[in-house]
Amino acid sequence: MAKSTDKIVYLDGIRGVAALCVFFYHFLLTFYSSFASFDPKAVHLANNLEILYGKSIFSVFTSGRFCVNIFFVLSGYVLSRKYFIENNLNIVLSSANRRFLRLYFPVAFTILLSWILMLAGFYYNVPASIITRSDWWLGSFWHFPDVFSKLWHSLLFDTMFLGDSSFDNSMWTMTIELFGSFLIFGFLALTHQIKNRFLMLIFVFLYFMLTDREQYATFIFGISLNYVEKFTKNSNRYFNTILSTALLVAALLLGSFPARFELEGTIFAKMPHPVLMHWEWIPVAGAFFLVMAFVISPRLQRFISLRIFRFLGYISFSFYLLHPIILGSLSCFLFLKLHDQFGYNHTTAIVFVLTLAFSLCVSWLMARYIDAPGMRLSKYVYERWGKQVHK
Repeated sequence: MAKSTDKIVYLDGIRGVAALCVFFYHFLLTFYSSFASFDPKAVHLANNLEILYGKSIFSVFTSGRFCVNIFFVLSGYVLSRKYFIENNLNIVLSSANRRFLRLYFPVAFTILLSWILMLAGFYYNVPASIITRSDWWLGSFWHFPDVFSKLWHSLLFDTMFLGDSSFDNSMWTMTIELFGSFLIFGFLALTHQIKNRFLMLIFVFLYFMLTDREQYATFIFGISLNYVEKFTKNSNRYFNTILSTALLVAALLLGSFPARFELEGTIFAKMPHPVLMHWEWIPVAGAFFLVMAFVISPRLQRFISLRIFRFLGYISFSFYLLHPIILGSLSCFLFLKLHDQFGYNHTTAIVFVLTLAFSLCVSWLMARYIDAPGMRLSKYVYERWGKQVHK
């Protein structure tokens, strides 16, 4: 198995690829939305290619719900892993004290940036959505009254605690990420002296299963990966290879579940009705299987630790936050300017390359000058005041 210090590298690689796939998902929703809606009236490619893609297993690479669940599973694993290694409650206290500021600093910056773009009139999503035929999705953002009031409510409470995504449609996950993080810290703290912690973990999972809170169950899945890592650490290498391969295949199949529950023509069309009644758990299971495959496979860990994936991991949070407002502003602006000259599909290809390149560059700048200082600030606040409280 990889060394302890290598774990963060490969986990960041997974996070980076997932963030890139979320970008692909939102880009397709912007310009080829029929891949998700299966609406033939919104098709732009010959032979209904978007719809065929959306119904295929390859749509896993643009499955937003699947990728978001990967983020949550990773959080459950990453935020608990050091504690499981050292069995030190101070690790939990430190992480809990720093978590809110670590998330809030880049979120607040992105909200302010989006607000400035709104005031400057630089969102072109509504006119672009008429041409792209994505008015049901793209056309629904960034037009609401009393922008100043919405700004303060979003900054002070609504985004972090109510999941408000008015300024950035990716931010609905912030509340789940925040509450899920404290679910992890609370569970670890409350079970610190309990020998049968795994049994308690099962009870918590069953509660979320019975109450249909599948997204919070992803954090429990993440915690459970510590037991998987320990169990498979000394297992037979060939057994781990076979198991990780099977998990990866299953993850990709489950992750391709249609975004809008349109099942006709997909591999899920004939699934038993009792399973489909709880369809939200399908991409959750896929996310769990995918991260588990990497946890037990050194080969997968080495692959996802390549430099390009490490870079994506470094900018992943910034990239996740920034790309929606870039799509609604710069991408739509370029599309409207170039559409008449180059035609729909050629323009979209040009816009894709420019948007991806620009998004990667500004995400690196934000990761270095906003996200990293935010992490240092959260650590400083804890070192300066948080530790005093716990003495």
